[in-house]
Amino acid sequence: MIFDEEIKRELLGSKEALFSGEENSALLRIMQEKFPEVNVAFILDWVPEQAEDIYWVLIDVGRVAIIEVPRSAKTMPGGPLVEVRSIESYNDKKLSKRARRKLKVALDLICLEV
Repeated sequence: MIFDEEIKRELLGSKEALFSGEENSALLRIMQEKFPEVNVAFILDWVPEQAEDIYWVLIDVGRVAIIEVPRSAKTMPGGPLVEVRSIESYNDKKLSKRARRKLKVALDLICLEV
C-alpha cells in the first residue's frame, strides 16, 4: 500500500534523526538516560508547545514514551517530564486514522528490528 510505504519512510527517517541527535539532541539525551536499553524507537507524534516540545515515541512493542523536552533549562527546573504508557493506553486516545496506521506500521517495523 502506497500510504503505508510513505509512513514507513517517515518512521525510518524519524528513527535515524532521533538516534543521530539531528531531530533534537535533548530528546536523544533524555532517551539515553531514561531508556538506555532502547536502540530502536520511532517518533509517532510531535507537538511544539511554547515552552517545550512534546514527543510520543514508540520504545518497544508494548510501550510509548511521552517526553516533554524543555526549550530551556529554566522552563522545567525539575528536568524533563517522561511518562510511559502501554500501547493499549496510547490507543485509547482518540487517534486519527493516519495515527492508527502509523502506530501499526511502527509496531511492524519495531518487530522486524528487535
